[in-house]
Amino acid sequence: MTLPAPTSVPLRRGFLVATVLALLFLASTAYTSVVTLVDRIQSTDVMKAVSGDIWSAKIAGQMAYFGFAQILLHVAMGAVAWLLACACAAIWPVARVKFVRIIVGWFCLLAAATLAYNALWYPRTFFGAHYYDLMTPRVGPFHVGQLVYGTVLLVALGVLVAGGLAAWGGLTAARKRRWTLAVAGVSLLVLCGVLVERLLFAVAARDADARPNVILLGIDSLRLDELSRYGGYRGNTPHIDGFLAEADVVKDASTPMARTFGSWVAILTGRGPAVTGARNNLTPRKWVAANPTIADVLRQAGYRTVYATDEVRFANIDESYGFDEVITPPIGASDFIIGTYNELPLASVVINTRLGQMLFPFSYGNRGAAQVFEPKTYLSRLERELQFDQPTFLIVHLTAAHWPYFVADTPFGVSVKASPEDRPLYRIGLRTADSMFDHVISILRRKGAMDNAIVVVLSDHGEALSLPRDAIVSNGSIVEGLGAPLKLLDSGHGQSVLSPTQYKVLLAFKRFGVGAGIAASARDLPTTATVEDIAPTLLELLGITGDPLASTGRSLAPMLQLPVPSPFAGPERIRFTETDLSVIPDVNGEVDEVGTAKANSKFFGIDPASSRMHIRERMIPLVRAYKERAAFTSRYLLAALPAGPDHHQYLYFDIDTGAGRLLMGRPGPELLEGQRLWDALHANYRGELKSAARITRADWPVIENEWRDYLNTHRSSETGAAAGP
Repeated sequence: MTLPAPTSVPLRRGFLVATVLALLFLASTAYTSVVTLVDRIQSTDVMKAVSGDIWSAKIAGQMAYFGFAQILLHVAMGAVAWLLACACAAIWPVARVKFVRIIVGWFCLLAAATLAYNALWYPRTFFGAHYYDLMTPRVGPFHVGQLVYGTVLLVALGVLVAGGLAAWGGLTAARKRRWTLAVAGVSLLVLCGVLVERLLFAVAARDADARPNVILLGIDSLRLDELSRYGGYRGNTPHIDGFLAEADVVKDASTPMARTFGSWVAILTGRGPAVTGARNNLTPRKWVAANPTIADVLRQAGYRTVYATDEVRFANIDESYGFDEVITPPIGASDFIIGTYNELPLASVVINTRLGQMLFPFSYGNRGAAQVFEPKTYLSRLERELQFDQPTFLIVHLTAAHWPYFVADTPFGVSVKASPEDRPLYRIGLRTADSMFDHVISILRRKGAMDNAIVVVLSDHGEALSLPRDAIVSNGSIVEGLGAPLKLLDSGHGQSVLSPTQYKVLLAFKRFGVGAGIAASARDLPTTATVEDIAPTLLELLGITGDPLASTGRSLAPMLQLPVPSPFAGPERIRFTETDLSVIPDVNGEVDEVGTAKANSKFFGIDPASSRMHIRERMIPLVRAYKERAAFTSRYLLAALPAGPDHHQYLYFDIDTGAGRLLMGRPGPELLEGQRLWDALHANYRGELKSAARITRADWPVIENEWRDYLNTHRSSETGAAAGP
């Protein structure tokens, strides 16, 4: 492009003006976010507790990079306005005398287009919420916002093209040849790179051995009553339902802890939390005895091992769990800070592009940054990064059905209930997860991964929504022998052992190809199961014997390998589950962010070396003392509910009827199942259970004071808890 000479048009001054405008735009849009961030750190967020730890060198570097990326992006916006002004000057030389004014005009148009785009596609960001109603009315087939940014984009492209043609016409023949050769050379290099990549993939695929891929597809926070296979007909999970219609399913499966981290460590290890130490989300890594995992064993057997998830804030699973590759957002405290903060309008324009991945890695494809998360972004990343040039152990865990349930383009006004039991945001999140599941299956098919594979579809935990069937007994119920009503949390997950909806999970197996070792499909397996059974089952199906994981689960392979599966002999197995720190519900049954943060933030800190959030080690005895624990069969459940730091209330329930009683000790021969559950509960949680107590309403304030004293004792501790899980 032939630019006007500096003597006639002040190009440098014009670029300086464009840069100043860009920085002013950054400052004006960032101000509110900065105030919000500071407020969250100081008062309402988990970060309140860790603000004193926050400025490690690593986090400071990440924050500096984030600030530099924002400045660079906004300066680029100014440069575009400057370039458009240059194009106008090339097309209409008379415009040169108003060059600075033209820059200002173009910048205002670009800013308006940015705000319109942000409001229409990211309505839950700060500025999106302010301008959403203005941009959503329709004019014919288009929204007002689409007309605004679409018109600006088309006019800008037209001006750039016209300016480029004008500049091209002013070049000499020699310069035109040089430009033509340069463009042709770059195009040829790109084409050669694509061809070489595809050739290498084809050769690798041809040479791959015949062992089946092992693929685990996880759906977070999945309620079983949403699925057709379980009698649900709500239409929110058509793609998952379609897969399950041809899969072997264990109808009564559970997790030993209904939180993502504890459940997935049990899946990977075949061992329960009481064995591995994965007792809470954000447990410090040195407290978790996870290895060997199934990923370790399969990697040693020649498998490539890959872990992929779109959210990592509370489940810091990385390569140390046996994976060659992780396809996740970056793990660390900056995820909490930047993921929340990065809602600036201009950032939203690029945040879900490859440029956004480079500039804003903590926000790109990150379900934790729900306001800017687009499912297609993470799916595109999977498409790019997954490869199957050797037998592969792959985990893909999708979290869209987890609170807060919405994604970037979820509009306001959708939380209106269609019926008293409707939970519209959960319904929307579940549909998003189902659609993502379908896309993942399509990706795997295109890449040939499903030609020979064992596929397990599972949920790490369920989701209670304060519905009538979400607990064994109603909140506030009086159970036989109790001195005060029960207080249970029948919303969320990992909240109450008296809410099976929280810890009952999906577990389905399906074979693809002939070498997967599963005899048939579409069967209901005649057994109960826990997620600890997954790893030993897969290893036996692959012919890996000797129990390398020392699993507390049992293999379901004998059932899967028989055309007509038979139940296991002997009495029904006893399973276990436990809770984590409570998440406080609001009046609508959703999460009370402020209340939860105030209650729980004191437990967390940041490791300066890794920049990761974790439970403070000195607080671990307290968070474990808070836990509810249970042993159960398909019919009966024995719960140990804390009654202060030194006592438990032991409640025995008939799950089918909801009838329950308080136990003051090991039951007698009139409750044979109760005796079995009592013995199993105390064996599994050896040394953790306290003496039995019966509490009354009058004891509630006393117990609160006991907890407060216990908390203060551990808060002031300098040495922390004993080392190890």
